[in-house]
Amino acid sequence: MDNLQELIPFAKEMLSQKPSRGLLKVYLVGSVFAVLGMAIGLVETVCHPFCSDEPLDAEMLLMLAKERRTVEADVQHKVEGKKEEEEEKEQALENGATTLTFSKTHKVSQRSISNRLHAS
Repeated sequence: MDNLQELIPFAKEMLSQKPSRGLLKVYLVGSVFAVLGMAIGLVETVCHPFCSDEPLDAEMLLMLAKERRTVEADVQHKVEGKKEEEEEKEQALENGATTLTFSKTHKVSQRSISNRLHAS
């Protein structure tokens, strides 16, 4: 807003001094570049949230890599668990012994501290 208030007195002063045509062309070209730069900056600011081509920072890349590793480890753990269950079932069938099967929700695992606080 300050620039606009300064621009009007500047234009009046320039016209009162009767500048040459070359000087007017220089000011006109400079003003056109300034307005175009401002318009491009405004468009870039508005469209910035929708652009995904820019590179991510190092911290974000590390976080994404860590997330991928945990997901891959979980998938690998599930696959190994299924193989172990199948092997146990096959062994039980071969031995002819009766075994107890637990549902997938009742796996033996370590309880978290938050689950143990009420029991202490």
